[in-house]
Amino acid sequence: MDMENVKQIFRDAGTAISRAVQFTEEKLGKAEKTEQDPNFEQLVTFCDNTKQNTESILKNMEFILNSNPGMRVENLFFLDKKKSGLSSSEYLGIAMTEAGNDFGPDTAYGSALIKVGNIQQTLGLNQREFIKSANDCFVNPMNKYLETDMKTVVKERSLLEKRRLDLDACKTRVRKTRMLATTKVKQDDSGPTMEELIEKAEHDLKVAQEEYDRQAEITKLLMEGVPSAHPQHLQHLLDFVDTQAAFYLKCHESLMSLQSDLSGFPSDQDNVATLSPDTPALGRIQQAKVITSQEPRDAHDLRLSAGEIISIDVNSDIGSNYFIGKKIQKGKVYKSNVRLLNQG
Repeated sequence: MDMENVKQIFRDAGTAISRAVQFTEEKLGKAEKTEQDPNFEQLVTFCDNTKQNTESILKNMEFILNSNPGMRVENLFFLDKKKSGLSSSEYLGIAMTEAGNDFGPDTAYGSALIKVGNIQQTLGLNQREFIKSANDCFVNPMNKYLETDMKTVVKERSLLEKRRLDLDACKTRVRKTRMLATTKVKQDDSGPTMEELIEKAEHDLKVAQEEYDRQAEITKLLMEGVPSAHPQHLQHLLDFVDTQAAFYLKCHESLMSLQSDLSGFPSDQDNVATLSPDTPALGRIQQAKVITSQEPRDAHDLRLSAGEIISIDVNSDIGSNYFIGKKIQKGKVYKSNVRLLNQG
């Protein structure tokens, strides 16, 4: 390392120490601080708000687009490469279709599982397409803005603060040197005179002022450009909303189609009959024998014992009076638990 590099290192160290001293004295109220004009401070506030709010939006957007962050870690260790990178809905869909095939595609439950599983995989695919589109139209360009334009503004503001500390440190040295000149201090004949010290301090102040003014102008111009970025940010936002609306529309259409496909499947309610009094006006009354004991599934169900003979009105609604033998009750009985009598 040559001597010039060594001198530069010491100069840089001296500058850093000078800035640190100035900063500390300002915090302690022992040194004056150069203040910016109100318009400049408004630009600073606007830039800070833009940066902080954009970062907050992107951070929360990540939770929306990556609702299962653990999945990314799981992909590193997932053995089945065919499933690696799938969404949670797709994993659910695969599990459902596999179960449906195990139970039998020709059974009601198995067939329904396969249908629902296929739609879940479609929803998962839609979700992955939405995530990619949202990243392309909103997240990536907003991140790029933070990493380029805003990063430059932050860098220049940081440099301006250093120039400001240098300037105020020079102001402090000029003030102290002038105060020292008014006192009766014996000077070292081998060193610079008091006039030379004052001249040097004032020269350093002039240079520091010029560097500060130049940096303040650069920083101001950059900050004035921040508001002009907002219209572009608005367009990114509108693109995101369009992408999100298209995603939910696809999901809605898929689920409506699934509901339509499942409408012909027997539900638990289709397997329910009600017990009624022997009143023809209530509907078709038939006797039935309980072939399997029934335990209540909810408050509307009746408790039945195998072998009982009951009367059933298959057309009546819950809430009518029903009877088992001579005992009037209200409730439901499931057709799978009884066998109708006298059907001929």
